[in-house]
Parts: sequence; C-alpha cells; structure tokens
Amino acid sequence: MDDVFENIKVGQTDEFVHEITEKDIDGFCELTGDDNPLHMDDTYAADTNFKERVVHGMLTASFISTMIGTRLPGKGSLWYEQHIKFLTPVRIGDKIRIWAKVVHKSESQRIIVLQTMIYNQFDKTVIEGEAKVKVLERRKKENEKGINKLENMDQTKGAIIISGASSGIGAATAITLAKRGYAVVVNYRSNEKDALSLVEEIESFGGRSFCTKADITNKEEVELMVSAALNKYDVIEGIVNNASAPINYRSFEEISWDDFQLHLNVQIKGSFNLCKAVMAHFVENKKGSIVNISSVYADNVPPVKMMHYSLAKSALVSFTRSLAVEHGPLGIRVNCVSPGMTNTDMIADIPEKSKMIAKMTTPLRQLAEPEDVANTVAFLISDDSRHITGETIRVCGGQVMI
Repeated sequence: MDDVFENIKVGQTDEFVHEITEKDIDGFCELTGDDNPLHMDDTYAADTNFKERVVHGMLTASFISTMIGTRLPGKGSLWYEQHIKFLTPVRIGDKIRIWAKVVHKSESQRIIVLQTMIYNQFDKTVIEGEAKVKVLERRKKENEKGINKLENMDQTKGAIIISGASSGIGAATAITLAKRGYAVVVNYRSNEKDALSLVEEIESFGGRSFCTKADITNKEEVELMVSAALNKYDVIEGIVNNASAPINYRSFEEISWDDFQLHLNVQIKGSFNLCKAVMAHFVENKKGSIVNISSVYADNVPPVKMMHYSLAKSALVSFTRSLAVEHGPLGIRVNCVSPGMTNTDMIADIPEKSKMIAKMTTPLRQLAEPEDVANTVAFLISDDSRHITGETIRVCGGQVMI
C-alpha cells in the first residue's frame, strides 16, 4: 500500500471548484440546525446590508475538509487544527475555488501544515487560513504482508484463555499466540461479531481457536468457559486477563463509588474468577502461566479524571505479586504486562494533539501497537520466561523507567 505521507512535498498545491447551490444551504441547515434567516430567508436578507441570502461561513469552509480528505494530503488524513479568517461573503450561484499549499512537513510526527485559501469567481479572497493535518499510518494486516498460511505449525501446545479478546490488545494477543501454536479461547461479553471474525482469521492461517461468551464477573459463566476449553483442548497452559471496562473520564467531584466498583469488578473480580477456575488444573499439571494486562498508570503519575481506572490497575499489579508468591512453589508463574498509550479503540476518542504529546514525550517517539504488547505477553506465556514471575514488564517506549 502506498504511503500518502511519503509522496507529499513542501510547496505542493492542489485546487478544485464548486458552485454553491440552494441544495447545499438546505442540507447544511438540516445537518446543523443553523436556520438563521440571513441564510435561509430571502425577504429577511433583502432588508440587510447584504441584500440577498449569504451562505453559511462554515459551509464554505467545510470544503477545506474535502480538500484535505480527498486531495491534499488525501486518504488517511486527520484534520485537527484550523485557523480561519472570513473575508468575503458567498452567495448562491457563486463558484468558489478551494486551494491549498503544503508549507511544512514534519517527518517525525507525520504532520502536514497547509496554507488554505478559498476564492470566488472574481478571484476575491473569501477565506484564508492555515490547517494542520495528521497523516495516519495504516497498520497492515498479516495477509497484506504476504502471510496467508503458516506451514508446519506446532499443534501440540495447549490452550490459552484470553478475556476480552474480541478487539485491540486481546485480539492481537490471540493472533500472536495462535501463530506460535497455542489453541486460543477468545472470550467476549457482548462483541460476538468481532469475536467470530477473529476466530475465522486465526483458522485461516491454520490456527486453532473458538470463541465463548462469558461475563468474567460472573463465577458460573467463567467456570463454564473453562470447562468448554478443557473439553475441547484437554490442557490449558495459560490465561491472559485482558478484559477492561470502558473508561468514563470523571473528576473526583463527578465520580461515584459505582465508577470504582465497575473497574474493580472487571479488573480484580474478573481476574480472580478466571484464575480461580483454572488454578486446580494448573496445580494438577504443576505448570501454568498467568499474564495480567495492567497499565503504566499503575506506577506512574496517573492522568486526571482516570482515578477509578488507575486504582483498579494498581490493584491488579498487587494481585499479581501476591498470587506469584503463593503459587510459585507449585510451578505457576504470574506476571503483568503494563502498556503505555497504545493504538487501540480505547484511545480513539482522545484528541489527536494529546496523542502527539504522548508520542513526543516517549523516548522511542512512538505509541505502542497492539502487537507490541501481544509479543510481550507471548514471551511471558512461553517457557522462554520460565524463571520470571511476579514481574511487571512495561511496554511504553521508555515512558516509564524503573
């Protein structure tokens, strides 16, 4: 796949023309609710200095989005900042020319700065400004990398149960472990569609997997899931406690104990239930590996409005250490993986500027991908880490160093 960012040059320009119609104005009014009579009522507009209806300023400016998303830079562009000066009114029937020029390109941040101009049919400036655009880098799927089927896969390894595995870090971990020969039990609570799709993907390259619905905060549902895994694969070699509750950002004044309880239920009660259900099997085999997905916020300065999330992750680290001490003599290892900010759906709503700040304050100057976390989990599950227990490995690009 071509990288749009690589092809962009400083000084590059592009432009296109659009004729403003009454349909444009009606559509914008319906979408935004801005029914200001200056834009919508001929009689009202005739009694003003403009004499006739004026097009919404932001309707005109919206064509900058068309430029950015479809032409310059093009696909994968995220428009995150714009400075605008409205200089000349636009009316129905005007032909506006949208023009942009690349004035700066940041290789490290994949940011393009554009000079943005809109002119009318008389070449009079309607809008002038500057846009900042982040050109996203699309992660390649394995089949795009030329990997379709893994030959001679070791099919003798036991099963790994992954909670909350239908997307993000959980899904990446499932794929990584499946490629290393483990049978993977994909747990989900509500996202059946993605869970089934993940199983299909794993089976497409010769892996073994099935998905099972279970609310990990429900002891009986967890026990049924573990029984199903044992019936299908005979041996469970490890579990990954990955499930996490949605983060509702709340200040201390806004937060309630229910917010804390939600995260404690998923992170601690859920992990407890799954560990409890599998432990007798591990003890019988004198072997088992448990990996809990925590967060760097558990041992770093926590972000504001995430007290409930940070507290639950900190408790999970403590749970990990206590379990490791008690069950180490029985051949069972328990460790944590603590990601920093990672490119998953969980951070999709975080402002792009915040993501860039996090990236630039990280020594490796990049955010983690789910596969980075998954590879670390796979190491801790495997015998390659047979003398590691009670540890926390941070996958954060050096953001935290202890």
